[in-house]
Amino acid sequence: MMHRLATLLGTIVILGCAGDPAPDVPRAGLATVFDSTRADSLVARTAGTVPDSMVRQVVEELRIQPSADDTSSFTEVFGFEVGDDGRVYVFDAPSRRIFVFAPDGALQRVVGRKGAGPGEYNSDNGMVQLKDGRLALLDAQNARLSFLSRDGDFLTSWIVPAGFSTNDGVRTDSTGAVYLVRPVSAPREGEILGRMGLVRLADGGKWLDSLVGPDLPVERILYVARKDGNMSATGPTHAARFLWNWHHEGYFVSSNTAKYEIEVSRPGRGLRIVRDAAPVPVPAAERAWDQERITQSLRRNVPDWVWTGPDIPAVKPPIRALHLTRDGRIWVRVSTPSEPIPEAEREPARPGRSLPPIFRDAHEYEVFAATGQFLGRVRFPESASLMDADGDLLWVLVRDADGLPGVARWRVSPGF
Repeated sequence: MMHRLATLLGTIVILGCAGDPAPDVPRAGLATVFDSTRADSLVARTAGTVPDSMVRQVVEELRIQPSADDTSSFTEVFGFEVGDDGRVYVFDAPSRRIFVFAPDGALQRVVGRKGAGPGEYNSDNGMVQLKDGRLALLDAQNARLSFLSRDGDFLTSWIVPAGFSTNDGVRTDSTGAVYLVRPVSAPREGEILGRMGLVRLADGGKWLDSLVGPDLPVERILYVARKDGNMSATGPTHAARFLWNWHHEGYFVSSNTAKYEIEVSRPGRGLRIVRDAAPVPVPAAERAWDQERITQSLRRNVPDWVWTGPDIPAVKPPIRALHLTRDGRIWVRVSTPSEPIPEAEREPARPGRSLPPIFRDAHEYEVFAATGQFLGRVRFPESASLMDADGDLLWVLVRDADGLPGVARWRVSPGF
């Protein structure tokens, strides 16, 4: 792999693509500039727009997609774990069973059942594979963390505090430590919970210490309804947020999504990834829908509530989500122009529920190496959620035309 290097006053320029591909192979065509003049962190800057012709696509290699009448497989899934040997562990929410699939998609075992005894589960609030190959599954409804072998056999469980639950609520790192996602600070003004972070567990489930990511204050937009001492609050669909994730080497990666900047709080010298981003507008029709959605939501508790507060944002935050994958790369889901959802594909409106969306965004990710180098942009088909990646291989949660979940393995084309 060859890179053109230029060094001037502590700044290094590295092309954001590998080598010289064949003339018909698209490539990112963008350069990353590394600024080493800051004492506290290295800054990686990437500018420019990736043309549509150079956006990478995905090719499906494997799909596990049960049909609606298949009672022998999973029926509703919100996440899954991929083992270091390529096996896939899928928790089925209705039956509380775990389906173990071989790397080729063949079903190997079905373990567990609904309940509160050993090897029984009531919820899946996150599953990770530890350094020694065991699986850790957080079951908040049973207030415990269960451990399973690679084959899915129940080994033991730890009691963990009840009263709080979240998805993807258990993490690990390269040392094999186990962490729970919990509020780790007192609530600030306008907050119901404190800042989210990690609590490190000792063997048996005892709390050792807590970790909190960088404080990147976000100017929050909230619409509030109050009556008789009760308060309801909600925010716009396209509002800036504080996002963080946990790197497997043991540090936080975070962002205030109002700007395209990512803080990599690695030990020693940190890294800041800075990317210019053209503003993505929110269409007037989508802003009107969002205002109606918020009004209906707040009037369920305060029937005479009238619109107050700032206008619905006219521009989307550049970052929608952060994913850290097993190869150390950072996948950033970026905002894209809204497109109307065809009426035949829209969810029906239901009494007492929020208005169903009438617009959607294309799923596009920009990918950075652990060094901060820009690698390229990848476009996903609709109804797919990234679960993990390793090089050019992706594991995604997909849904078919009927909304049924499936597990897929894709390959980025052309590769990075």
